[in-house]
Amino acid sequence: MTSPEGGDAAGTDVADGERSCERTLERVRTEPRAHWLAVLVVVPIGLALAWLHWLGLVAAGALVGFISPTVWHGLAGALGFGILVLAAFAVGLGDSAWRVLEMTPAVYVTVASALGLPALGALFRGVV
Repeated sequence: MTSPEGGDAAGTDVADGERSCERTLERVRTEPRAHWLAVLVVVPIGLALAWLHWLGLVAAGALVGFISPTVWHGLAGALGFGILVLAAFAVGLGDSAWRVLEMTPAVYVTVASALGLPALGALFRGVV
């Protein structure tokens, strides 16, 4: 099927859709209100993914980095997300959180993965 201009109608629809996505992403990255709204959408999704599997931490970091204006902002956001994950983990442990902190070698892995895996995912922003 061709458009009246002589081009492929499906091709122009796809190109228009790509431009629309690029404009929306640029708006999310530059306008503070749109950015905070995107953060409010992405963080609960990331928490749900992290709850399902540890690779969800990487995916959550990638989501946070994807909506960030720069790689450095993405890394900072991913570290903030990691701190939020640690806080949610501590709340989930309840009264036994203090006993977990005494498990010194194991708690190092927990903290390193909660901070490092989202940061690794946020580096995805450098590719996009």
